[in-house]
Amino acid sequence: MLAGTVSAGKHFSDPFKKAANRVTGFIYNDQFDAAANTLDSLSTALPGNPVVPLFRAVLYQSEMMAEESDRLEDDFYSLLAKVKIGADSMLAAGGDSALAWYFAGQADALRSLRRGRSGHTWGALKAGLSAGRAYSKGYSADSQFFDIGLGLGSYRYWKSVKGKFLTWAFLLKNEKEEGIELVRLAVDSSEISSDAAVTSLIWIYLNEERYPEAIRLAESMHEKYPLGLTFVWALGETYRGMHDWRTAADYYRRILERLKSAPGNYYNIIEASYYLVICYRQIGDIDSTSDVYTKQVQADLRACPIPDNIRKRQSKKIDFILHEDRH
Repeated sequence: MLAGTVSAGKHFSDPFKKAANRVTGFIYNDQFDAAANTLDSLSTALPGNPVVPLFRAVLYQSEMMAEESDRLEDDFYSLLAKVKIGADSMLAAGGDSALAWYFAGQADALRSLRRGRSGHTWGALKAGLSAGRAYSKGYSADSQFFDIGLGLGSYRYWKSVKGKFLTWAFLLKNEKEEGIELVRLAVDSSEISSDAAVTSLIWIYLNEERYPEAIRLAESMHEKYPLGLTFVWALGETYRGMHDWRTAADYYRRILERLKSAPGNYYNIIEASYYLVICYRQIGDIDSTSDVYTKQVQADLRACPIPDNIRKRQSKKIDFILHEDRH
């Protein structure tokens, strides 16, 4: 058996950990077909285990985020339903409750993220709160299960940050620092979530304006996964937050060049162009040659065969790129 309870504090077997790390590496390198093939092998080895639909849901979420589409959404939600059924079955059978709550929490967290990206605020909030409850129950069952600690830590941090009004009104407890500490612990101590914990910490540090720490982690992850764009985006965002416009522009140029080499992701072509033009216009205050680069981005965007639905979603950013003055 590749996954399941082995002992207190150990919820996944070593063979499964190796397979999980392979899937994670393929996802971070944007090698989605390779990740799917590995999951196909796991599905044969672990029939009915909720860990397989969970990882496949993570894969589908990553694909949709990378291309800013919803083409896998129906299958994604079907997979989450399977994960929840598996978690409920484990609890009903009196199995590993911490692992069962981990599965339930992960399914709700993925649902919350997807609903939020689709603009369904209430659905995202409801699923997020459900994830927080599941994570808390699982962590209470085994506080050495640091994979579920990552979920709980992320929930506590972002709940405290995004719900500032409610924490000020004493309706929600501010657990921001406790959340950061749980995520930090997961970096070194989780069984299958170390890279996910580092990624979570990068975005937390970026939100906290702890830019040197975010850069250190993002650079190490980009070196580890050079084929993916996740950490190139993170580095661009971090340097832009620092107002290091030239370095940020360099990362957005890399993203744009990569996207153009495999055309089709027009949403993110616009995103990268938008942030690149912001950087160029800031650089233009001290270096007028940046106007030449801005004009090139504008010309490339005008020639880009952007579908009507993407053009509508990104209309404000397109207008900024093509028509706005420097300030």
